[in-house]
Formats: sequence, structure tokens, C-alpha cells
Amino acid sequence: MKAPNIKILVCAHKETPLPQHPNLMPIQVGSELSSKRLNMVHDDQGIHISSKNPNYCELTAHYWAWKNLKNVDIIGLNHYRRYFDFDRKWKAFSPDRSFMTTAGFISQPFQLPDLADYLASYDIILTKKRNHPYTIETMYCIEHIKDDWEILKAVIAEKYPDYLPAFRKVTAQSNSMANYNMFITSWKYFEAYSGWLFGVLEEMEKRVLLSPYPMQARIFGYISERLINVFCVHHRLKIMHVPVIML
Repeated sequence: MKAPNIKILVCAHKETPLPQHPNLMPIQVGSELSSKRLNMVHDDQGIHISSKNPNYCELTAHYWAWKNLKNVDIIGLNHYRRYFDFDRKWKAFSPDRSFMTTAGFISQPFQLPDLADYLASYDIILTKKRNHPYTIETMYCIEHIKDDWEILKAVIAEKYPDYLPAFRKVTAQSNSMANYNMFITSWKYFEAYSGWLFGVLEEMEKRVLLSPYPMQARIFGYISERLINVFCVHHRLKIMHVPVIML
């Protein structure tokens, strides 16, 4: 039986030590805006939205993969300082994240489990959920810009009304979610999620007033962290939650 073609994007925007593994694909995000070309794949090649990186964050790598990768069976996304902690025992009883130095992490051989075997039992791998003191909607409005959230709700109601029950369940009736836009899944679900996600965000982009403050300008990265949870609930995907190692 042919081994699956696996690509796990590792998003980076600066020189940094990265783990080595044949299934990892380091990609420079915001390449079009950078004066330095890192020795890796760049998100401004082929069909891309690289120049939107200040607003879309790691989603410029996600978009690049969606539009340009071919014949991939399993696709995922990590960050240069965040990785799934597959080796952690008792994942269900572990904290959602743990911390270690970059040097300590890089000094160990990087290994991935049999992802095809995992995805035979689960539809998608996400980070372990983090609990918040308020609902996901309330937390967004506290930490970010409330008007942007209202625009998101309007876009989903107008363009994707069938997603409203899942959206309300995830954001208005729950205080926990998987974070970081990290995932590993089959191309089938990645394709479906990407079409819906960028459909929502592109419509939002027509309506929002982008903040001049760098942290709040990352609006679409923040929004998508919530939306991947909505997509999974709407499609009743079976989720494997895995803790994260933060470097």
C-alpha cells in the first residue's frame, strides 16, 4: 500500500532553528513584505495572499497550501514555536500546553506518529481546548474589537445561515475552544474548510475597518481560530485533541 503524502506546514517569519522531518514543510509567511528570503518555501509563490499577512497571520501559509499544493493526502499546520505534543501521555488529563526552550526541543529527534492511523479513527487533529472565564463570543469582544465580531455574525447569517446553529453553540454557549489555527486532517476536509473559511473572511474584509494597531490588525487570524471549531461542530467531525508544546 502506498504511503500517504503528508505535508505539515511550519509557519515562520524569521530565522529560527526548526525541527527536521521529511513530512514538515517550513514556509515563510509574509514573504512578499519581507526584505529577507529564508531558506524555505515562500508564501508569495503561485496563487497567494502573502501581502495580507499582517491581517491574516499564518493563514497566508494555509491559503498558499490550499491553492498550490497538489496530490497531498494529509495536511497540517504548526508554528515555528508551537508543535503538537504527540508524545505526552494521558493527553486527556494534561494541560492544554507546556513550555520548553527552543534549544531543548531542537536537540531531540523530531518524530511524528502514524498520522494515517490516527485519521482512520478521527477526522481531524486539533489542539486541546482551553477554557476561558466567559463564552468565546464574550472573550473575543473583551480582547478584540466588538464591531468586528458583529460583522462576522452578520456575514454568517447572510452567506452561510446553515452554520448558525454551530456558530452559536461554539461561541455563545461555550467557553472553550481549540486555539492557534493548528490542525492535521485529510485533504478532503482541508479543502472543504478552506473554501468556507476564506469565503467568510473575504466577505468580512469588504466590511471591516482594519485597526492601525498591529495586534488588533491580526483580525482574520483571530477570527479563524474560532471558525475552525465552528466548522468541526457543523460537520460533526470526530476530533482528536492533542496538547501543544510552546517554545
